[in-house]
Amino acid sequence: MPLPLRSRHLFPSLPRVCCGFLSALLVLAAPVSQAAPSKSSKTSKSKKAKSSASKKPSAPEPAASPPEPEPAPAVEAKAAPEPAAEPKATEEPAPVVASKPALEAKAAPAPRSTPAPRSAPAARASSSAASATPGRMRIGVGPDLFLESSRMTGSQGINTSIRDESFDYSSAGFLSATAWLTTPVPSVSERLRVGGGLRIFGNYAAGGGRQFGFGVLNEVFASGEYGLPVADKTEVVFGGRAGLSFLVPGREFSAEINRLQEQGVSVWSVPRVGWLLGPSVGARRRMSERIWLRADVLAQAEQQYLFATSQEISGLDFSKNWSTLALRLGLSLGAEFSL
Repeated sequence: MPLPLRSRHLFPSLPRVCCGFLSALLVLAAPVSQAAPSKSSKTSKSKKAKSSASKKPSAPEPAASPPEPEPAPAVEAKAAPEPAAEPKATEEPAPVVASKPALEAKAAPAPRSTPAPRSAPAARASSSAASATPGRMRIGVGPDLFLESSRMTGSQGINTSIRDESFDYSSAGFLSATAWLTTPVPSVSERLRVGGGLRIFGNYAAGGGRQFGFGVLNEVFASGEYGLPVADKTEVVFGGRAGLSFLVPGREFSAEINRLQEQGVSVWSVPRVGWLLGPSVGARRRMSERIWLRADVLAQAEQQYLFATSQEISGLDFSKNWSTLALRLGLSLGAEFSL
């Protein structure tokens, strides 16, 4: 009796064993279906569907688990577009590489626009700031020591009688003062300067064996000079001056004018005018940016007109002519200041 009972329970369990066996085969066949093309997976699916349709409806419940690997192809389909992103990655560097030369090409003109050439003139301007100051207007002042050899040429005539009143003399003084102003002439030469000045002798008188006072003597002149550099901050200066002299009558000369006026001679007490001319040579040294010291040796000739009158007085022909010619050799010391 126990035997028949076992056989009854054995046969009904066969379908379940077959289903479990088939499910195991499907699990093993899933990796193969993933590696196979999508067409083969479709055919395997159709075969599985047919096999599952031929079986009992209770069997598909365990067979529902094998279709889980099917989403794998979808992952592959999603992963497939990734190679398409590689061309984008390769295309993206292309414009970046192309843009870099463009930036370099734009940056290339930058050095040209830089004021490198202008910096050289700027450096020259700064280095020539010291040399620019010599080109400015300067004012100078200094004393003059001089020696003089002069002659007063004079005569006085009444009708046919002529009296010589000439005499030689040297100056009773030896000191004068000069102030001058010069400016450069860059259109001609950077080393050329022109200007003007004033020289004051004060009371000018003859000394030595013949004492005679002429009055206050002043000179106004135009000057020109050319500086030739010979050493550091030192230059040799070649110059010259020409101008007018003015004598304000005084002392014995003023007394002579008064005497003639009392006798009816038409002479004036106004300043007498003369001319002057002379070359010079010297040296000038730069002490600072705006100060120079100089020394010059000056030779000068000057003629002064004192009397030049001729008239008839009480039926008599009267004439009087006086003039002086002075030859001076002097040493001028001075300082110049740039304005």
